[in-house]
Amino acid sequence: MTMKAKKIVLILMMLALSSAMLFAASAQRLYEDFSLAVEKGDLDGAIKSYSDLTERLSEELSSTNKSLEKAYAKNNMDLYLEARGELKALSGYKITREQSDALLALIVEESEEEALKDAQWLYGISPYYRPTLSLDYSTSGENFSYSYRSSVSVKPGNTVRLPDQESINANSNNLGQLVGWGVTEDDVTYSAGEEITMPLTDQTLYAIWRNAVTFKDDVSGIDEISEGVSEGDEIAIPQISNGDGTNVFIGWYDSTTGEFLGPEEESYTVRGNGAQFEALYASVEISNLSTSPYSKLPKNIQVTATFNVENTGSEDLKNLEVNISCSDDDLTVLNDTLYFRRLPAKGIGTVSTRIVYTGTESSRQIPIHVTVKDTDGNTWSNDFTISSK
Repeated sequence: MTMKAKKIVLILMMLALSSAMLFAASAQRLYEDFSLAVEKGDLDGAIKSYSDLTERLSEELSSTNKSLEKAYAKNNMDLYLEARGELKALSGYKITREQSDALLALIVEESEEEALKDAQWLYGISPYYRPTLSLDYSTSGENFSYSYRSSVSVKPGNTVRLPDQESINANSNNLGQLVGWGVTEDDVTYSAGEEITMPLTDQTLYAIWRNAVTFKDDVSGIDEISEGVSEGDEIAIPQISNGDGTNVFIGWYDSTTGEFLGPEEESYTVRGNGAQFEALYASVEISNLSTSPYSKLPKNIQVTATFNVENTGSEDLKNLEVNISCSDDDLTVLNDTLYFRRLPAKGIGTVSTRIVYTGTESSRQIPIHVTVKDTDGNTWSNDFTISSK
């Protein structure tokens, strides 16, 4: 190709580029295209136009901001006001509530997969599209009326876990048991506690209640439910053995009503629409013997020994007595009885005492026995071993 021909090709390319820039659709034109596509019910066209509009807006906003900076630097008020006017015009090219609603109406008519994809697109561009899942707990009876609603709003397609009986803590005598959620007030559509996909449109689910009495115990695995009960019915109470002694069963408790059933009771008389009982246990774990900074016991030196006492049960414990003993005559426990006035459920406390090793043998394994006793006479213990220096 001759030099002259190369120049001609270069000129043609520059003219083509200039022409493309000259005739590139403005943000205003693209917004008009988007609006027209929405009006005609052309969902694909609307999505394409809005995507082009977003890209073009970014370019024009960048250019206009540069014009503002130049006008400010040159103190050119006319140019400044012109650029401000352009910014105001560009800020107006946004989706309206009416357009958002119209697009949603088109989206819900698509296939499930396409609808979810396009709904997530709409969620990203429209401040007006925020689907809400409302949960209506309301119910009523002869002597009570319960009205409560809650709601959740997340991106379409995200997972929502529906409340279950344990999470709401509503009075079981009045309401009975929450068995599920329905799109109508009469039938269960979803189980209580079920995970569902956030719907594309505003929806209300209704709590479905049933008269029932439940007994649940995570330790023994008991999970019994008596459905269709009426006030005055007699329900057999599951019997629990204290087994290994680690977990001491102290009774059944309905946290929604405050009703307690002792371990000696064999039957329960139904009140109202039901009850939800959970097993209560007293349980203590003794652990982590420490004689820090000594890893081994030196001879004839008072050493502080500490133990962790953890309430692993479901009830607060009061007035615990801690006894520390040793069967080895060469170890003396200076204070062998300690106390906890209160140890809350799931709480951990520390007890400390002073011990002295008076023996002469090195590397001797010395046993230490720790016992915890509550006011009902229940005991828990653990054995530890520590070496002499």
